[in-house]
Amino acid sequence: MLSRHSRRLLLPALLALLALGAGTASARVVSSDGAMPFYEHVFPIEGSFAERGPVGEFGAPRDGGRIHEGFDLLAACGTELVSVVTGKVRRTGYDPILYGNYLEIHGQGEDRSYFFAHMLKPPLVHRGQRVWAGERVGAVGKTGNARTVGCQLHIEIHVHGVPVDPKPEVLRWERYS
Repeated sequence: MLSRHSRRLLLPALLALLALGAGTASARVVSSDGAMPFYEHVFPIEGSFAERGPVGEFGAPRDGGRIHEGFDLLAACGTELVSVVTGKVRRTGYDPILYGNYLEIHGQGEDRSYFFAHMLKPPLVHRGQRVWAGERVGAVGKTGNARTVGCQLHIEIHVHGVPVDPKPEVLRWERYS
C-alpha cells in the first residue's frame, strides 16, 4: 500500500493522465449533493486534530441569529493544511471579524466550493491559481473570531453557493486519506 506522501506525489500525475484521456465530452455525472465522484478528495489537516464539539458543528446557533455554516476541527497552530480537492482558487483574503485569513477553492468538475478559515497566515496560493488535492495551501491558525477560541480549521462546503453540512464529507476524507 502506498504511503500518504507517495499518494500525494502520484495523484497529480494520475489526474493529468485521466484528463488527457477525457477528451472534450460534455456529459458529466454529478451526484445529488453536487459532487463528481471522479475526483479524489483528501483530508485537509496534515497532523493530529479533534472535533470542536456541538458548538463547532453545522447549524449551531451564533450571535445575532446567525447559524454556523461550517465544521470546526481543532489542531495545533501551524499544522499544515492541504487542498481537499483539485480545482481553482476562487478567492483569498482576510476578514478581521469572522473568518480571519481565508481561502475558497472551487472543485474541478464539481458544483461545489470548499472554504477554509482562521488560517495562521494568508494562504500560500492566490486567486485564479490551480491547486491539486493534497497540495499545501497554508496552516491552521486562530485568526478572525477564532482568536478567543484557539487554533482551528473552519471548513465550509457550498453547493451552487448554498452551504451544506461538511461533517460527513470531512470525516469520510479522514477515513480514506
